[in-house]
Amino acid sequence: MTRLPVSVVRLFAKLLLLAAAWPLASHAQPAAAAAPMPGFGVMVHYLPDKQSIGEIRRFDVEAFANALADMRASHLILTLGQNSGQYIAPNAALEVLCPASAANRPPRDLPLEIGRALRARGIALILYLPFRAPQSDRALMQCLGDVSEQEPPPARFIAAWSSVIRDWSERYGALASGWWFDGTYNTKGITPAGWEMFCSATRAGAANRWLAFNAGEGAERFSAKSAPCQNLMAGEYMQPPAHLAGPPSELVLHVLTPLTASWGREAPARFTASQLRSWIAEAAAARGLFTLDMPIDAAGRFVPAHVALIKSVTATARP
Repeated sequence: MTRLPVSVVRLFAKLLLLAAAWPLASHAQPAAAAAPMPGFGVMVHYLPDKQSIGEIRRFDVEAFANALADMRASHLILTLGQNSGQYIAPNAALEVLCPASAANRPPRDLPLEIGRALRARGIALILYLPFRAPQSDRALMQCLGDVSEQEPPPARFIAAWSSVIRDWSERYGALASGWWFDGTYNTKGITPAGWEMFCSATRAGAANRWLAFNAGEGAERFSAKSAPCQNLMAGEYMQPPAHLAGPPSELVLHVLTPLTASWGREAPARFTASQLRSWIAEAAAARGLFTLDMPIDAAGRFVPAHVALIKSVTATARP
């Protein structure tokens, strides 16, 4: 008989402990999350590896939420973390699976605070997370059982990552209107059972969430369906066309582009008010979403000139 490595045995034992609690949560009827309204939204790349974990305590949630309301945003896409291995919220499942990684998560639950502030203002929260383990944290990748995002994901990683996503999904419940997964480059070999595990985790706590899986940027990939449970175009488009239109698709139209030269970069806006006004109107007419990535500082403050531009565009977009 082939003997499994001790690390693999321990990982499966931890997953069994986590899975044992899942049926308990399933007895409760999931709450309904607030769906994003068609039209304009904002994405922010708030990453602890820019500000450091300690900087999260400086984030002014009320000022941040007020700015979004002033810009008449219907939704926010918020990065829980990217590929550094640092996340802006605690996660009990990740702490069980990989205890050493807990130092890279703050005690402050920033997404919970932001979600509550947005709900009070009628703004939907969509959570951002890479589809794979943090590619720059080799220890966490090994602990979760993952490999390069260009290679097929191992089954044990899908099980581990699903438990992490489920923890956040249940924690935020109806405060989270969706998930936006980046780097969905290789899904070869994921079984129907694996997809069911992953998709079930994304809907835990709120059954009707928007789910986007990003296969890459540009005309050929912004509208791709990369997961069986996907219902929203990922939308990544660095140079959107003059007029928004997606190919015939079962997915809701979505276009996501940075306001400045790149994601999260503090620089002058590269679009005119006329361009933005046209895109927002076309997205709304198609019952879709148009999202601008906008830079913020460690305290959650937007660039004043950016805010002024967006307010001039959206002032008459909605009552």
